[in-house]
Amino acid sequence: MLLLGVVLALGSAIAHAAWNTASKTIAPAGRPALWAVAIVESCLVVTVTAVVMIVRGHGIAVSWELLLLSLGSTAMHALTMGLVQVAYQDFDVSQIYPLSRGLAPVVVALTGMVVLGQWLSWAQWVGVLLMAAAVGALLFETVRTRGSLQAKPLLWSACIAVSIAGYTTYDGWVVVERGLDPIAYYAVGTVIQVVLWSVIVHGKYAEGLRQARIHARTVAVLAVLIPTSYVLSLYATLHAPVSLVAAVRSSSLIWVALAAALVLREPIGRVRIAATVLAAAAVVAMVV
Repeated sequence: MLLLGVVLALGSAIAHAAWNTASKTIAPAGRPALWAVAIVESCLVVTVTAVVMIVRGHGIAVSWELLLLSLGSTAMHALTMGLVQVAYQDFDVSQIYPLSRGLAPVVVALTGMVVLGQWLSWAQWVGVLLMAAAVGALLFETVRTRGSLQAKPLLWSACIAVSIAGYTTYDGWVVVERGLDPIAYYAVGTVIQVVLWSVIVHGKYAEGLRQARIHARTVAVLAVLIPTSYVLSLYATLHAPVSLVAAVRSSSLIWVALAAALVLREPIGRVRIAATVLAAAAVVAMVV
């Protein structure tokens, strides 16, 4: 079952890389655009959840526990999305994404032991660190290309990494320890998210609708990829320690870089090759 968890996490990583790249396009539009994304995402997720529940033959048992835990998760996700959106207004994806995704699994490995009691074997620790090193190698390539390492994007990356680690550990605890259904949990969270963003962008709804029309394709892509990425990761935590799921999800940048070289014929240098080898070795170390 550990292998299934890793496979689900890899699928989550691919979807995550795609929506993170797409969000760069909509970042200048500000919070009203995020409100529009939240509405479309919630409508889609609630519809899919209803279909799933009909197929299963039972509905969602809405309880105070489900509502309160979903509220906590939504607040953490909104904080992360807000940090990413603000950071991308001033810095490139390549300055923020690699370090934030590389640092987060290491933090999750520590919090997973404390909160969930998920102690990793030495081999699994090696896998987590190898994955962080792989992402760090791509950060090195970015720094080498730009010629300097700036403090502000590093600070933003660290804040985003801690935020990611926070909701990853929290959601892992909810699904693994509290036993809530991942789809129902996420669906309720999207509804709460709409309410939260509606409060945040109060008075700017017309601007949000305008941005939704301007960036209709991007909004649709985000509305599909964001829930796909995270629901896959929630199911992955049922089959693998949350720290391993986080580490595999951080591999998204490596697979995108490799695909760019193989599919788009972009130049592939020694750093990308080394990062890919490290990431592959990390996955092997995690599942052996």
